[in-house]
Amino acid sequence: MNTIDTIHTHAHTLQFNFHTITNHQAIDALVYALSIDLFINNNIECSQPTADRLEFSTDAHCMLAQLALSADSRYSLKRL
Repeated sequence: MNTIDTIHTHAHTLQFNFHTITNHQAIDALVYALSIDLFINNNIECSQPTADRLEFSTDAHCMLAQLALSADSRYSLKRL
């Protein structure tokens, strides 16, 4: 294993696809609100690198977030 392999960290990401919402700012605000909901209700921290994605520090948090958010019919989720 070389030095680059040990430094590289893999981000665990969920991508949201809002089927009926196309406005970039609306998607950004909705995903941000979902990140707050994850923290308040599940104590899961994440960052939002783009309007339609949330990144998690661990695979476990990503999986739990996916489970917590999967019942909402406004969007579909994709793990990246």
